[in-house]
Amino acid sequence: MTALVIRRAVDCESDVCSLWDALADTERLNRAVGMERVSFTPRSGGGSAARFIGRTVLSGVAAEYDELPFEFEHLTRYKVRRRMHGGPASELSFGVSFEPLVTGARVVVEVAVTPRLGLLSPFLRLTAASSARKFEAEVRRVDRAIATRGKPPALPRGGAVDERALAHAAAELTKTCDSDLVRRLVALVRDGSDVDASRIRPFALADEWGRDRRDVLAAALAGVKAGLLELRWELVCPSCRVASGTVPTLAELSTHGACQLCDLEFGLDLDESVEATFAPSAAVREVDAGPYCIGGPARVPHVVSQAVLSAGGAASMRAPREEGRYRLFVRGGRSTELDVEPGADAELRLTTTELGGEARKVRPGATIVLTHPGDETHAKIEQRAWTSQAATAREVTALAAFRRDFASDVLRPGAALRVSRVTLFFSDLTGSTQLYSEVGDAVAFRLVQDHFDVVLGAVERRRGSLVKTIGDAVMAVFASEEDAVAASLEVLRDFSAFRAASDTRRRVDIKLGVFGGPCFVVTANGILDYFGQTVNIAARLQAQAESGELVVDEALCGRAAALGLLRDAAIGAPWSPKLKGVDEAIRAVRVRLA
Repeated sequence: MTALVIRRAVDCESDVCSLWDALADTERLNRAVGMERVSFTPRSGGGSAARFIGRTVLSGVAAEYDELPFEFEHLTRYKVRRRMHGGPASELSFGVSFEPLVTGARVVVEVAVTPRLGLLSPFLRLTAASSARKFEAEVRRVDRAIATRGKPPALPRGGAVDERALAHAAAELTKTCDSDLVRRLVALVRDGSDVDASRIRPFALADEWGRDRRDVLAAALAGVKAGLLELRWELVCPSCRVASGTVPTLAELSTHGACQLCDLEFGLDLDESVEATFAPSAAVREVDAGPYCIGGPARVPHVVSQAVLSAGGAASMRAPREEGRYRLFVRGGRSTELDVEPGADAELRLTTTELGGEARKVRPGATIVLTHPGDETHAKIEQRAWTSQAATAREVTALAAFRRDFASDVLRPGAALRVSRVTLFFSDLTGSTQLYSEVGDAVAFRLVQDHFDVVLGAVERRRGSLVKTIGDAVMAVFASEEDAVAASLEVLRDFSAFRAASDTRRRVDIKLGVFGGPCFVVTANGILDYFGQTVNIAARLQAQAESGELVVDEALCGRAAALGLLRDAAIGAPWSPKLKGVDEAIRAVRVRLA
């Protein structure tokens, strides 16, 4: 039957970008208008673009439906369709479009319902009109808030807060953390809406608050220890960047994940596929985590356009208006690179079977007509370069606070997860073996322990973390190679002062090596450890150092020098050392204090 369509247009004072940011967050929008919570289960079988079966309550009646992927174009429109399994309607849809005006913008809300029987049309029209009025009212409320306060209205806090438990956790957190961060985190847990509090992303908070990302992450980890927060690990799809699963500990990670929406299986790695998020401790606050929606443009901010492809049909998509490299992706993994540049073609026509090979070139705003010979599916255009706000497992596990306070949160025995880049630091104390025979075990042992304080102090101040000690040697890990170089120079400076303190200390010296690259993370002897050729190279470079030297690869030395990290250092000429067990040629540089 023909769909009944109800439209409501609202002329707003606010601009399109501000309205899009608020109204394309459909999780918030559905909560704000009083929609019921939704449960979803994966949908098996082909023939439909829908990947999930949804269950909720609509107008007081239980409803079950296939939910199709959202269709949208960034800053222009979005729409979702639900194919109902029973009840008075065969299909429901909801959409919002955005049109810039000379001042402000026009927002059009559209609710459509297809009756299963004609005699049900009057009832369904009334229901659709009521729904449209609720969304229209919310658009007006959002516009007023943005126009007067510069931001959309906050959702009210949901669950109850145990003020005594909150105060105790805040007091514990204040002992170790910056007071401003403690105040902000406690306020979020106490007063934040359920949608804000149920999934706390430290890097997103840091960007919002204008604070250093790793400082906020460290505060969140300390919040777990203080009893304010709970930590969990999300398995993130490499395409849609949405969590496909959540586990409470690293030990529960497998080596592979799967995304129902993208129909992809993927190997887990610690720098893209595993993200740390936080929520209030259950002892402190109850939280309604929802969901009230599992789609919407706000969930996939790197996706600029998405469309449903009918079986054997075609869809028209618009290329991004901004130049750059993008990816055209069809569910299941077939994709092609898309270069958006001036002077290229204004139209691109291709079938999904032609995806792959060389990048296609189109001009900004070009029309892309994609034909699909198979079953109904969906396609999207993704940004290739975008700023991630994910606190990945690579970042988290390289923090000293995590290794110290979450020592038991390790991978299950036998699991090895890849990390695409991590920087490893090795140090070795020279002259220590002879020292034991010259001054005795007790004095030499004390000196070795004191030297660890010097090395690890510099490592932790520069946001590195101890992996392990091996005799009088240190292995540490850094998420940032620049931090590793800065820590190394600090070790050399501090160790110079350490040696000058006594004649006994002058009998020893230190040599360092730093190298970054891909490796695997495993659990060994009860700790997170690293193995692979990157580890071998870092250790071999340290072995090439003379007393009082750092040896790094030439490329890293150049990047560190460009950042001003080597202003007080003397840099030797590059050379290619022969490293045991390493076939590739490494150009290395010796660095010592000037």
